[in-house]
Amino acid sequence: MRKIFAGMALICVLMVSGQSVWAAASAETVIKRTTERVLNNPYLLKNPVAVKNIVRGVFNFRKMSRLVLGKNWRRAKRAERKRFTKAFRNLLIRTYSNALSEAAGMVKNIKYSSTRRSSRRTTVHSKVYRRNNSAPVNIDYVMYKRRGKWKVYNVIVEGVSLVTNYRTEFGRDIRRMGMNGLIRKINRKNRGR
Repeated sequence: MRKIFAGMALICVLMVSGQSVWAAASAETVIKRTTERVLNNPYLLKNPVAVKNIVRGVFNFRKMSRLVLGKNWRRAKRAERKRFTKAFRNLLIRTYSNALSEAAGMVKNIKYSSTRRSSRRTTVHSKVYRRNNSAPVNIDYVMYKRRGKWKVYNVIVEGVSLVTNYRTEFGRDIRRMGMNGLIRKINRKNRGR
């Protein structure tokens, strides 16, 4: 499940990567246009640095980190929050970069819709149809608009929330090894250990 989640979450990165170009566009349009641009660019499909540069401007990693840690965010010291946010960002980027090669060539077609919660919050729904004609994968991007730009702060793949999934795992880790232990664990994963 985690491998599928990571692979599909990667597609979300690709879908929202060109956001600054279409800042005035709807969140759905941003995702659709960027998806087309990125999926047709073989350079991006083989370059983890490009993925890192794309992801930085699209996701609000601080907000995601705060949501992932929940009550532990409030308990953490400022330096721990900063170190956790950096480690978590690098974990997501590494996961997406590794899944990039697995996702390349998988996508046959994508259908979009959105549910607007307010003028500043929306969820973009996508159905990703794969070339092997298996059932489509549902990916939802929970986004908010800040300073005229749409930012992703949660991704839901087949009903599984990235934020909730990591909150459960990291909550157990914090109870077992504390915040510094969790940060060390994530940094080890980021180094491939």
